[in-house]
Amino acid sequence: MSKKNKKQEFETEEFVEKLDRTAFNVENFVEKNSKVLGIVIGAIVLVALGYFAYLKLVVEPKSDLALSEMVTAERLFDQDSIAKALNGSEGSYLGLQQIVDEYGNTDAGNLAKLKAGVAYYKLGDYTNAIKMFEDFDTDDAVLKAQKFGMIGNALVQSGKVEDGLPYYVKAAKASEVAVIEQMYYTKAGNIAMSLGKNDEALKYFQTIADKYPSANNGEAEKFVERLKYATEQ
Repeated sequence: MSKKNKKQEFETEEFVEKLDRTAFNVENFVEKNSKVLGIVIGAIVLVALGYFAYLKLVVEPKSDLALSEMVTAERLFDQDSIAKALNGSEGSYLGLQQIVDEYGNTDAGNLAKLKAGVAYYKLGDYTNAIKMFEDFDTDDAVLKAQKFGMIGNALVQSGKVEDGLPYYVKAAKASEVAVIEQMYYTKAGNIAMSLGKNDEALKYFQTIADKYPSANNGEAEKFVERLKYATEQ
């Protein structure tokens, strides 16, 4: 047998011996610590079961309650009784703010945050509106765009125009829906122009012109030409 083959055979045997020793060590560890491991595994199972029970017995029923409470508030909201929809009536029905306070960790309570944010915005309470919008969590692209756009609106309305600009950009980028992109890039472009940021404004209007050249009869292209001229000057 060649030296090379002998070397390979030796290395193989050594590797197998290492595997045997490792397996023995693992078995030995498990045997010695079986009680501790059993407790740990049992604890993990109990936590998982507890969380499942919490979802089924606490969160889901609370979400159903929140949905039933929202019926009156939403009806009043749609009727433009904004203050009543937001604040509710003690002993009669819960308003959006109370639903957020009591059921905020449920899906329905989360949706109430968005509604409450719009209600605060319509009432001119931009600080609480922003807080509600920021707390609202969603993976839905359109709702995410609405969230960012409303934060931008609230900041602009409260005089923080420059702070509102990046939220319009976030809103435009959040969704691939044409009308949403056009609306928020247009807002971003107009705000940027009002701040004297013509380079930024050009970028936003250029995005509209490139993606939606026929939008608003080519209005974005007109802004692009004006802004190119302005930036060149």
